[in-house]
Amino acid sequence: MAAEELVGVNRKERLRVEVDSMGLERMMNAKFETVSPSSTINDVLKKMRELDIHEMPVTADGRSLMGVVSYGTLLKRRNLSIEAKADTIMLMPQQVSLQTPVTEVAELFIKTGFREVPVLRDGVIAGMVSRSGLLRVVQEIKELQRIPIGEIMSPDVRTVKLDTSAKDAVQMMSTMEVRVLPVVDDLGRVIGIVGIKDIALMNWHERNRQTAGEFAGESDPVKVKVGSVAVEPAVTAPPTMNLGEAAGVMLERNISTLPVVENDKLLGIVTKYDLIELIASLRQRKMMYTQISGLREDDRFSQDMMIKEIETSMRKISPIVAPMMFNLHVGVYNDEGLNYKYSLHGRLTTDDRVFTASSVDWDLIRATAALMKTFERRVIEHKEEKLDHRRRTKNIGHSMD
Repeated sequence: MAAEELVGVNRKERLRVEVDSMGLERMMNAKFETVSPSSTINDVLKKMRELDIHEMPVTADGRSLMGVVSYGTLLKRRNLSIEAKADTIMLMPQQVSLQTPVTEVAELFIKTGFREVPVLRDGVIAGMVSRSGLLRVVQEIKELQRIPIGEIMSPDVRTVKLDTSAKDAVQMMSTMEVRVLPVVDDLGRVIGIVGIKDIALMNWHERNRQTAGEFAGESDPVKVKVGSVAVEPAVTAPPTMNLGEAAGVMLERNISTLPVVENDKLLGIVTKYDLIELIASLRQRKMMYTQISGLREDDRFSQDMMIKEIETSMRKISPIVAPMMFNLHVGVYNDEGLNYKYSLHGRLTTDDRVFTASSVDWDLIRATAALMKTFERRVIEHKEEKLDHRRRTKNIGHSMD
């Protein structure tokens, strides 16, 4: 192993130890609310809205965890009656205890899409840990604080307008595996943010106007425009803002997303998810963590070939930067007739920076190969940019002698 690679590994291990040593007890909220398994979905949503949370623990005795109700699940099961009970829609999350490493919990958030999970002590709920709680890591560890948000932001940003339908907004979120989208005006300027929570609440609010116990009887999302949903005012950030400052803004303003803007131009977006992903990338593992999401059952047979394409590219990338985490989301949409087109969105976290790329193709394997070629090219371009910067800096130093 080269000396540069060894330095990278040592740096990652040092950061991991520092992060995990903080412990979950410092980050969790010991004061939390629960609902009973017999609570109606209507009552659960009211409580989630009041508390401004995305996951609500379900327990019969106020202590023993039976499962959680999530906004994401509610949108998938939107044909349920508003009088349906919580135990018909709850999910059981992966078990988290006070001894679970912080980096492992961060990875759990990435895998599940949850924003809060219960922390158990001797089988009962001791508290709730959230993405917001984990942001203390970014605020307190100086090496993470100083990273400019421009290095981890996602530059490929999908946006919506006020007249975009809520159905299309949900479809975009599903395709991109995100829960928040920037709202822009006709000139492309950011004017707001709309989230899956806003649409879920609108969906169930509309249905609450029906007769109690009546089913909606339709499988489409809310037939309203984004402008009719609660759109939060846009809080933006310059690309030079560092992660410590970004985490502070998110916590102070109680937001999960910061569009990165310079001279009224949308450059990218940074979210709590991005910060949590950075923490998760530090988790101790023998090899790079790879996650492929969004695959249809019909496409499962392609997964081995996709992984082969990914591994081939990583062997080319690893001598340049050390890969830590790779996330690939597959979106599928009907483009013409009965043919399905694949939209791939990848995110590679390395010991140096975060790279993102997208590809679209009728063939899933071909789309994966094109995506990985883009990553290879961007890693090489980044290396060349760094070398060019060093040469220019060195030449400036010589000219001053």
